[in-house]
Amino acid sequence: MFCNQCGEKIADDAKFCNKCGFKIAPTMGSITFARQNKYYGCIIDVKIYMDGNLVGTVGNGKEITVPASIGMHKIAFDVWSGNGINDIEVTKDHPNIKVVFKLGMGALTSKPKIVEVINL
Repeated sequence: MFCNQCGEKIADDAKFCNKCGFKIAPTMGSITFARQNKYYGCIIDVKIYMDGNLVGTVGNGKEITVPASIGMHKIAFDVWSGNGINDIEVTKDHPNIKVVFKLGMGALTSKPKIVEVINL
């Protein structure tokens, strides 16, 4: 990788340029959270947290896209009856990904489950 300020070659994980001191912004990508359209649980919205911060709410058959830095992220899906926590990685090779999820219905509770992760 190269410094955007002076062009000096720098390490891929550098936070500052060793030559000019320019602060290197983390490489950004995005995660799209897409909820499968299902009859059961259709009126329940799912809250999505990334790294402990609420990033949005997704209804049945809807999706949202949020910016995400390169690296590992802790994703939590939250509904009144249960939650699911997963680690999702955004890489330099695949900075934009789509996480498809659904509500898995149990006897007493519904818990969000990831169906697939797609590299866009």
